Amino acid sequence: MAQAPRTAGSSASLSDDPIESLTTWLQVNSKPIAMVVGGVAVAAAAVFLYRSTTASTREKASAALYTAQQPFVEGKYAEAETALKKVADGFGSTASGQQALLMLAQVYYEQKKYDEGIKAVEQAVGSASAEFKPSLQAMAASGYELKGDMAKAAEAYGKAAAASRFETEKQTFQAAQARSLMAAGKLADAKPIWESLAQLDGTQVQQEAQVRLGEIAGKQP
Repeated sequence: MAQAPRTAGSSASLSDDPIESLTTWLQVNSKPIAMVVGGVAVAAAAVFLYRSTTASTREKASAALYTAQQPFVEGKYAEAETALKKVADGFGSTASGQQALLMLAQVYYEQKKYDEGIKAVEQAVGSASAEFKPSLQAMAASGYELKGDMAKAAEAYGKAAAASRFETEKQTFQAAQARSLMAAGKLADAKPIWESLAQLDGTQVQQEAQVRLGEIAGKQP
């Protein structure tokens, strides 16, 4: 059967020569390709700039933290508060900035400014990296303990346990949560936590869990 004649317009799309087809396609699509290549180049430059900026920021944050922690170590809490707050505010997205925030909370606690310390770490949890969320929640729990609000402390420890990605750390926070619940007189709430921990053979918290369950049994009617 005779083939239908090809028109000039159809030859570019129907050529049997793959090289010819590719060459024609590149010619037709040269502008879109240039745009894509240009876009990739811009994106690559942006990534490089981001990484360079990030590395520079991390270095600056680390140096700032090193300087700010000196008055803390020396017990100069008023001076440490100012210095650490500056690092935490200026470099909050970095590990050093979040470490500075944890130290700042400790400084607040040392000065009996419990509410300020709790507020500082709780406000930072939402934007903190996953690695620091458990520590920030645990620091808030410490503040509630110092205030004597054991129910709130238990709640914060529970959040720290939920945020933890490591089993040993999670178990440590769960034990702290259960202790706080017991201190708050909430034995019924503490009991299932201890029962769960008591099943973890070979762990550090297993023995304590068994002891605590004995204490709860002795206090319950």
